[in-house]
Amino acid sequence: MDVPQPVLLLVVPAEWEAVPEGVTELRRCLGEDYGGVLTLRMARTPLHSPLAHYCGLWDRAELRLARRDLTPRIEAAFFNLAWLELEGVG
Repeated sequence: MDVPQPVLLLVVPAEWEAVPEGVTELRRCLGEDYGGVLTLRMARTPLHSPLAHYCGLWDRAELRLARRDLTPRIEAAFFNLAWLELEGVG
C-alpha cells in the first residue's frame, strides 16, 4: 500500500504575484526535504497573506520543522504591490 505524500495547500490572495524562482525553491525544499507536494489555489475571498494548510500525513516533529523551513520560502515566493498604491495617496 502506498503511503500518501504530505501536501502543502497554499491559498494565495488573488491580488498577489508569484516570484517564479521563489516558487521553484519552495517546491524543491518541500519535495526534497519532506517528500511533499505543493498545491496552489487562488483565494476567492480577501486575504492579508498566503494561507498555508499542511494536509495529509505529517509526523508532528517533521511538521514543526517544515513550518520553520517553508514559512520564509512562502514569504519569498509571493508578494503584494498594494503598498505602491498607498504611496501615491500621500
